[in-house]
Amino acid sequence: MLEKESVDIIICGGGCSSMLLLFNLQRYPKFKTLKILVIEKELQNQQKTWCFWHKDHHPLQHLITSSWHQIRFGSDHFTTTQEITPYTYSSIKGEDFYHYFLNQFIPQFPNISIIRDEVLSIEKTSTHLSKVICKDQNYISSTVFSSIIEKEFHDSPIFLWQHFKGWHIKTEDKIFDENVMTIMDFGNCLPNSFDFIYILPYSSNEALIEVTAFSSELWDDSVYLKQLQKYITSNFNCDKYQIDLMEQGKIPMAYYNHTALGKSGEILIGSAAGKIKASSGYGFEKMQIDAERLANDYYTNKFIKKSSSKRFKFYDKLLLKIILDNPGEAVSIFSKLFKKTPIPKILKFLYEETNLYEEAVIFKKLPVIPFIKRIFK
Repeated sequence: MLEKESVDIIICGGGCSSMLLLFNLQRYPKFKTLKILVIEKELQNQQKTWCFWHKDHHPLQHLITSSWHQIRFGSDHFTTTQEITPYTYSSIKGEDFYHYFLNQFIPQFPNISIIRDEVLSIEKTSTHLSKVICKDQNYISSTVFSSIIEKEFHDSPIFLWQHFKGWHIKTEDKIFDENVMTIMDFGNCLPNSFDFIYILPYSSNEALIEVTAFSSELWDDSVYLKQLQKYITSNFNCDKYQIDLMEQGKIPMAYYNHTALGKSGEILIGSAAGKIKASSGYGFEKMQIDAERLANDYYTNKFIKKSSSKRFKFYDKLLLKIILDNPGEAVSIFSKLFKKTPIPKILKFLYEETNLYEEAVIFKKLPVIPFIKRIFK
Protein backbone atom coordinates (compact mmCIF):
# COMPACT_ATOMS: atom_id res chain seq x y z
CA MET A 1 0.00 0.00 0.00
CA LEU A 2 1.42 3.38 -1.01
CA GLU A 3 1.68 6.17 1.53
CA LYS A 4 1.47 9.85 0.71
CA GLU A 5 3.81 12.39 2.25
CA SER A 6 2.62 14.03 5.43
CA VAL A 7 0.12 16.88 5.18
CA ASP A 8 -0.96 19.42 7.78
CA ILE A 9 -4.62 18.43 8.07
CA ILE A 10 -6.71 15.47 6.97
CA ILE A 11 -10.50 15.71 7.16
CA CYS A 12 -12.27 12.34 6.95
CA GLY A 13 -15.64 12.91 5.32
CA GLY A 14 -16.79 15.62 2.91
CA GLY A 15 -20.18 16.48 4.38
CA CYS A 16 -21.62 19.55 6.05
CA SER A 17 -19.42 19.56 9.17
CA SER A 18 -16.26 19.19 7.06
CA MET A 19 -17.18 22.11 4.81
CA LEU A 20 -17.99 24.26 7.84
CA LEU A 21 -14.61 23.40 9.34
CA LEU A 22 -12.83 24.43 6.13
CA PHE A 23 -14.82 27.65 6.02
CA ASN A 24 -13.75 28.58 9.55
CA LEU A 25 -10.13 27.49 9.11
CA GLN A 26 -9.78 29.80 6.09
CA ARG A 27 -10.73 32.84 8.17
CA TYR A 28 -7.17 32.87 9.56
CA PRO A 29 -4.15 34.23 7.62
CA LYS A 30 -2.09 31.05 8.05
CA PHE A 31 -4.66 28.94 6.18
CA LYS A 32 -3.09 29.32 2.72
CA THR A 33 0.19 27.85 3.98
CA LEU A 34 -1.47 24.60 5.09
CA LYS A 35 -1.76 21.46 2.99
CA ILE A 36 -5.20 19.92 3.52
CA LEU A 37 -6.78 16.66 2.33
CA VAL A 38 -10.52 15.97 2.42
CA ILE A 39 -11.21 12.24 2.02
CA GLU A 40 -14.74 11.40 0.89
CA LYS A 41 -16.04 8.08 -0.40
CA GLU A 42 -18.94 9.43 -2.47
CA LEU A 43 -20.72 12.61 -3.47
CA GLN A 44 -23.05 14.01 -0.85
CA ASN A 45 -26.83 13.98 -1.26
CA GLN A 46 -27.56 17.58 -2.19
CA GLN A 47 -31.36 17.35 -2.07
CA LYS A 48 -31.77 18.45 1.53
CA THR A 49 -32.49 21.61 3.45
CA TRP A 50 -30.62 22.71 6.57
CA CYS A 51 -32.55 24.87 9.01
CA PHE A 52 -31.39 26.66 12.13
CA TRP A 53 -32.09 29.73 14.23
CA HIS A 54 -29.52 32.39 14.94
CA LYS A 55 -28.98 35.90 16.26
CA ASP A 56 -27.61 38.78 14.19
CA HIS A 57 -25.82 38.35 10.86
CA HIS A 58 -24.82 34.74 10.12
CA PRO A 59 -21.31 33.87 8.82
CA LEU A 60 -22.97 32.00 5.92
CA GLN A 61 -25.60 34.66 5.31
CA HIS A 62 -24.84 34.61 1.58
CA LEU A 63 -26.11 31.02 1.38
CA ILE A 64 -29.36 31.55 3.28
CA THR A 65 -32.36 31.02 0.99
CA SER A 66 -35.11 32.33 3.26
CA SER A 67 -35.61 33.56 6.80
CA TRP A 68 -38.60 33.90 9.11
CA HIS A 69 -39.27 35.85 12.29
CA GLN A 70 -42.47 34.03 13.23
CA ILE A 71 -42.97 30.35 14.05
CA ARG A 72 -46.19 28.39 14.14
CA PHE A 73 -46.89 25.27 16.21
CA GLY A 74 -50.05 23.20 15.81
CA SER A 75 -51.78 20.18 17.34
CA ASP A 76 -55.35 18.84 17.56
CA HIS A 77 -56.37 21.18 20.38
CA PHE A 78 -53.85 24.02 20.30
CA THR A 79 -52.23 26.31 17.73
CA THR A 80 -49.94 29.28 18.26
CA THR A 81 -47.94 31.67 16.08
CA GLN A 82 -45.26 33.73 17.82
CA GLU A 83 -42.49 36.21 17.11
CA ILE A 84 -39.13 34.62 17.92
CA THR A 85 -37.01 37.70 18.73
CA PRO A 86 -34.03 37.72 19.32
CA TYR A 87 -33.78 34.78 16.88
CA THR A 88 -34.21 34.45 13.14
CA TYR A 89 -35.13 31.06 11.69
CA SER A 90 -33.25 30.45 8.42
CA SER A 91 -32.80 27.77 5.77
CA ILE A 92 -29.98 26.82 3.40
CA LYS A 93 -30.62 24.49 0.49
CA GLY A 94 -28.15 21.62 0.21
CA GLU A 95 -27.75 22.23 -3.51
CA ASP A 96 -26.66 25.84 -2.87
CA PHE A 97 -24.40 24.78 0.01
CA TYR A 98 -22.42 22.17 -1.92
CA HIS A 99 -22.34 24.22 -5.13
CA TYR A 100 -20.71 27.05 -3.21
CA PHE A 101 -18.12 24.89 -1.47
CA LEU A 102 -17.26 22.57 -4.36
CA ASN A 103 -17.40 25.10 -7.21
CA GLN A 104 -16.50 28.42 -5.59
CA PHE A 105 -14.89 28.10 -2.18
CA ILE A 106 -12.50 25.13 -2.57
CA PRO A 107 -11.25 26.10 -6.10
CA GLN A 108 -9.94 29.34 -4.55
CA PHE A 109 -7.46 27.35 -2.49
CA PRO A 110 -4.95 25.10 -4.30
CA ASN A 111 -3.81 23.88 -0.88
CA ILE A 112 -7.08 21.89 -0.51
CA SER A 113 -7.34 18.50 -2.23
CA ILE A 114 -10.45 16.31 -2.28
CA ILE A 115 -9.65 12.59 -2.46
CA ARG A 116 -12.30 10.06 -3.51
CA ASP A 117 -11.46 7.13 -1.26
CA GLU A 118 -12.93 5.11 1.61
CA VAL A 119 -11.49 5.53 5.10
CA LEU A 120 -10.98 2.09 6.67
CA SER A 121 -9.25 3.08 9.91
CA ILE A 122 -7.12 5.67 11.64
CA GLU A 123 -3.92 4.83 13.52
CA LYS A 124 -1.71 6.90 15.79
CA THR A 125 1.85 6.26 14.53
CA SER A 126 3.71 8.61 16.88
CA THR A 127 3.12 11.45 19.31
CA HIS A 128 2.69 13.94 16.49
CA LEU A 129 1.53 11.89 13.50
CA SER A 130 -1.53 9.81 12.53
CA LYS A 131 -2.07 7.50 9.59
CA VAL A 132 -5.41 7.41 7.79
CA ILE A 133 -5.72 4.00 6.14
CA CYS A 134 -7.96 4.03 3.07
CA LYS A 135 -9.03 1.49 0.49
CA ASP A 136 -6.72 2.82 -2.22
CA GLN A 137 -3.96 4.61 -0.34
CA ASN A 138 -2.71 5.67 3.10
CA TYR A 139 -2.29 9.27 4.22
CA ILE A 140 -0.25 10.79 7.06
CA SER A 141 -0.95 14.00 8.98
CA SER A 142 -0.21 15.76 12.21
CA THR A 143 -3.91 16.62 12.65
CA VAL A 144 -6.91 14.48 11.70
CA PHE A 145 -10.54 15.55 11.92
CA SER A 146 -13.20 12.89 11.36
CA SER A 147 -16.97 12.94 10.82
CA ILE A 148 -17.16 9.12 10.66
CA ILE A 149 -19.65 7.76 13.20
CA GLU A 150 -18.42 4.89 15.36
CA LYS A 151 -20.11 1.53 14.76
CA GLU A 152 -21.11 1.31 18.44
CA PHE A 153 -23.41 4.31 18.01
CA HIS A 154 -25.98 2.25 16.11
CA ASP A 155 -25.99 -0.35 18.89
CA SER A 156 -27.11 2.19 21.51
CA PRO A 157 -29.85 0.81 23.80
CA ILE A 158 -31.93 3.92 23.11
CA PHE A 159 -31.97 4.39 19.34
CA LEU A 160 -34.52 5.61 16.81
CA TRP A 161 -34.64 7.39 13.48
CA GLN A 162 -35.86 10.83 12.65
CA HIS A 163 -36.97 10.21 9.07
CA PHE A 164 -38.67 12.54 6.65
CA LYS A 165 -39.93 13.11 3.14
CA GLY A 166 -40.81 16.51 1.72
CA TRP A 167 -42.13 18.18 -1.40
CA HIS A 168 -41.16 21.56 -2.79
CA ILE A 169 -44.49 22.56 -4.30
CA LYS A 170 -45.93 25.44 -6.32
CA THR A 171 -49.62 26.25 -6.30
CA GLU A 172 -51.83 28.30 -8.58
CA ASP A 173 -53.40 30.21 -5.69
CA LYS A 174 -51.67 32.19 -2.95
CA ILE A 175 -52.23 29.87 -0.01
CA PHE A 176 -49.13 30.31 2.18
CA ASP A 177 -48.24 33.01 4.69
CA GLU A 178 -44.63 33.56 3.65
CA ASN A 179 -43.83 35.30 6.95
CA VAL A 180 -44.56 32.27 9.14
CA MET A 181 -42.82 28.89 9.12
CA THR A 182 -44.43 25.87 10.77
CA ILE A 183 -41.99 24.06 13.04
CA MET A 184 -44.42 21.28 14.05
CA ASP A 185 -48.03 20.50 13.24
CA PHE A 186 -49.30 17.33 14.91
CA GLY A 187 -52.84 17.79 13.56
CA ASN A 188 -52.16 15.22 10.85
CA CYS A 189 -50.50 12.71 13.20
CA LEU A 190 -51.09 8.97 12.71
CA PRO A 191 -52.49 6.92 15.65
CA ASN A 192 -49.87 6.01 18.26
CA SER A 193 -47.19 7.81 16.25
CA PHE A 194 -44.86 10.75 16.77
CA ASP A 195 -45.03 12.45 13.39
CA PHE A 196 -45.68 16.02 12.31
CA ILE A 197 -45.77 18.35 9.33
CA TYR A 198 -43.04 20.95 8.84
CA ILE A 199 -43.50 23.88 6.43
CA LEU A 200 -41.07 26.41 4.98
CA PRO A 201 -43.03 28.93 2.87
CA TYR A 202 -40.72 30.57 0.33
CA SER A 203 -43.51 32.70 -1.15
CA SER A 204 -47.30 32.90 -1.08
CA ASN A 205 -47.53 30.02 -3.58
CA GLU A 206 -44.30 28.07 -3.03
CA ALA A 207 -43.21 26.02 -0.03
CA LEU A 208 -41.40 22.97 1.29
CA ILE A 209 -43.95 20.75 3.02
CA GLU A 210 -42.40 17.83 4.84
CA VAL A 211 -43.65 14.98 7.00
CA THR A 212 -41.24 14.02 9.77
CA ALA A 213 -41.49 11.02 12.09
CA PHE A 214 -39.53 9.64 15.04
CA SER A 215 -39.61 5.83 15.19
CA SER A 216 -37.42 2.75 15.46
CA GLU A 217 -38.58 1.53 12.05
CA LEU A 218 -38.54 3.50 8.79
CA TRP A 219 -41.77 4.06 6.85
CA ASP A 220 -42.73 2.78 3.47
CA ASP A 221 -42.78 5.57 0.87
CA SER A 222 -46.56 5.23 0.51
CA VAL A 223 -47.09 6.37 4.12
CA TYR A 224 -45.21 9.63 3.57
CA LEU A 225 -47.16 10.27 0.37
CA LYS A 226 -50.55 9.72 2.02
CA GLN A 227 -49.65 12.01 4.92
CA LEU A 228 -48.45 14.79 2.61
CA GLN A 229 -51.49 14.56 0.32
CA LYS A 230 -53.89 14.47 3.25
CA TYR A 231 -52.36 17.54 4.89
CA ILE A 232 -52.22 19.67 1.75
CA THR A 233 -55.80 18.84 0.83
CA SER A 234 -57.33 19.27 4.28
CA ASN A 235 -55.36 22.28 5.50
CA PHE A 236 -55.04 24.34 2.33
CA ASN A 237 -58.05 23.04 0.38
CA CYS A 238 -55.65 22.58 -2.51
CA ASP A 239 -55.79 19.75 -5.04
CA LYS A 240 -53.79 21.40 -7.81
CA TYR A 241 -50.09 21.84 -7.21
CA GLN A 242 -46.81 21.15 -8.94
CA ILE A 243 -44.07 19.16 -7.21
CA ASP A 244 -40.76 20.70 -8.27
CA LEU A 245 -38.48 18.70 -6.02
CA MET A 246 -38.58 15.90 -3.46
CA GLU A 247 -36.21 15.44 -0.56
CA GLN A 248 -35.95 12.50 1.79
CA GLY A 249 -33.60 11.47 4.54
CA LYS A 250 -33.03 9.96 7.95
CA ILE A 251 -31.10 11.11 11.02
CA PRO A 252 -30.00 8.65 13.72
CA MET A 253 -31.20 9.70 17.17
CA ALA A 254 -29.59 7.93 20.11
CA TYR A 255 -28.53 8.26 23.70
CA TYR A 256 -24.78 7.81 23.28
CA ASN A 257 -21.73 8.96 25.18
CA HIS A 258 -20.08 10.99 22.43
CA THR A 259 -16.46 11.98 22.98
CA ALA A 260 -14.39 14.85 21.60
CA LEU A 261 -11.66 12.49 20.39
CA GLY A 262 -11.83 9.23 18.47
CA LYS A 263 -10.08 6.00 19.49
CA SER A 264 -6.85 7.01 17.75
CA GLY A 265 -6.84 10.61 18.90
CA GLU A 266 -8.61 12.06 15.85
CA ILE A 267 -10.75 15.13 16.54
CA LEU A 268 -14.39 14.29 15.97
CA ILE A 269 -16.77 16.66 14.19
CA GLY A 270 -20.43 16.73 13.17
CA SER A 271 -22.61 13.74 14.04
CA ALA A 272 -19.55 11.80 15.21
CA ALA A 273 -19.01 14.43 17.91
CA GLY A 274 -22.67 14.50 18.95
CA LYS A 275 -23.45 17.83 17.30
CA ILE A 276 -26.86 16.61 16.13
CA LYS A 277 -29.28 17.30 18.98
CA ALA A 278 -30.54 13.85 20.01
CA SER A 279 -34.08 14.97 20.84
CA SER A 280 -34.67 17.33 17.90
CA GLY A 281 -32.35 16.48 15.00
CA TYR A 282 -31.12 20.05 14.64
CA GLY A 283 -27.38 20.30 14.13
CA PHE A 284 -26.31 22.88 11.54
CA GLU A 285 -25.74 25.77 13.94
CA LYS A 286 -24.11 23.55 16.57
CA MET A 287 -21.70 22.32 13.88
CA GLN A 288 -20.97 25.87 12.76
CA ILE A 289 -20.24 27.05 16.31
CA ASP A 290 -18.10 23.96 16.93
CA ALA A 291 -16.18 24.60 13.70
CA GLU A 292 -15.43 28.16 14.85
CA ARG A 293 -14.07 26.82 18.14
CA LEU A 294 -12.02 24.05 16.52
CA ALA A 295 -10.45 26.46 14.02
CA ASN A 296 -9.39 28.73 16.87
CA ASP A 297 -8.08 25.74 18.84
CA TYR A 298 -6.04 24.58 15.86
CA TYR A 299 -4.26 27.87 15.29
CA THR A 300 -3.68 28.55 19.01
CA ASN A 301 -2.62 24.91 19.55
CA LYS A 302 -4.94 24.70 22.54
CA PHE A 303 -7.44 21.98 21.74
CA ILE A 304 -10.23 21.96 24.33
CA LYS A 305 -12.19 18.74 24.83
CA LYS A 306 -15.76 19.96 24.89
CA SER A 307 -19.02 18.02 24.69
CA SER A 308 -22.67 18.58 25.58
CA SER A 309 -23.61 19.18 29.19
CA LYS A 310 -24.51 15.99 31.06
CA ARG A 311 -27.85 17.40 32.12
CA PHE A 312 -28.90 18.09 28.51
CA LYS A 313 -27.90 14.55 27.56
CA PHE A 314 -30.08 13.37 30.45
CA TYR A 315 -33.04 15.43 29.17
CA ASP A 316 -32.56 13.95 25.69
CA LYS A 317 -32.41 10.44 27.12
CA LEU A 318 -35.74 10.84 28.92
CA LEU A 319 -37.49 12.33 25.92
CA LEU A 320 -36.22 9.64 23.54
CA LYS A 321 -37.45 6.98 25.98
CA ILE A 322 -40.91 8.54 26.04
CA ILE A 323 -41.08 8.71 22.23
CA LEU A 324 -40.05 5.05 21.99
CA ASP A 325 -42.38 3.82 24.75
CA ASN A 326 -45.43 5.95 24.10
CA PRO A 327 -45.40 8.23 21.01
CA GLY A 328 -48.86 9.64 21.80
CA GLU A 329 -47.67 10.70 25.24
CA ALA A 330 -44.69 12.46 23.63
CA VAL A 331 -47.04 14.39 21.30
CA SER A 332 -49.03 15.54 24.34
CA ILE A 333 -45.84 16.70 26.09
CA PHE A 334 -44.76 18.76 23.07
CA SER A 335 -48.22 20.31 22.84
CA LYS A 336 -48.07 21.37 26.51
CA LEU A 337 -44.52 22.62 26.07
CA PHE A 338 -45.47 24.98 23.23
CA LYS A 339 -48.70 26.02 24.97
CA LYS A 340 -47.06 27.01 28.24
CA THR A 341 -43.57 28.16 27.21
CA PRO A 342 -42.76 31.02 24.80
CA ILE A 343 -41.19 29.71 21.59
CA PRO A 344 -37.98 31.82 21.93
CA LYS A 345 -37.39 30.16 25.30
CA ILE A 346 -37.89 26.71 23.73
CA LEU A 347 -35.37 27.58 21.00
CA LYS A 348 -32.88 28.68 23.64
CA PHE A 349 -33.42 25.39 25.51
CA LEU A 350 -32.93 23.31 22.36
CA TYR A 351 -29.59 25.05 21.78
CA GLU A 352 -28.61 24.11 25.36
CA GLU A 353 -28.16 27.76 26.32
CA THR A 354 -30.61 27.87 29.24
CA ASN A 355 -29.58 27.78 32.88
CA LEU A 356 -30.90 25.44 35.57
CA TYR A 357 -33.50 27.93 36.77
CA GLU A 358 -34.90 28.42 33.26
CA GLU A 359 -35.02 24.67 32.75
CA ALA A 360 -36.81 24.16 36.06
CA VAL A 361 -39.46 26.68 34.97
CA ILE A 362 -39.94 24.82 31.68
CA PHE A 363 -40.25 21.37 33.28
CA LYS A 364 -42.55 22.64 36.04
CA LYS A 365 -45.17 23.32 33.35
CA LEU A 366 -44.98 19.77 31.95
CA PRO A 367 -46.48 16.50 33.29
CA VAL A 368 -43.99 15.02 35.75
CA ILE A 369 -45.01 11.35 35.78
CA PRO A 370 -43.83 10.43 32.22
CA PHE A 371 -40.33 11.72 33.02
CA ILE A 372 -40.12 10.13 36.48
CA LYS A 373 -41.16 6.75 35.06
CA ARG A 374 -38.31 6.86 32.54
CA ILE A 375 -35.73 7.80 35.14
CA PHE A 376 -36.19 4.49 36.90
CA LYS A 377 -37.00 2.37 33.86
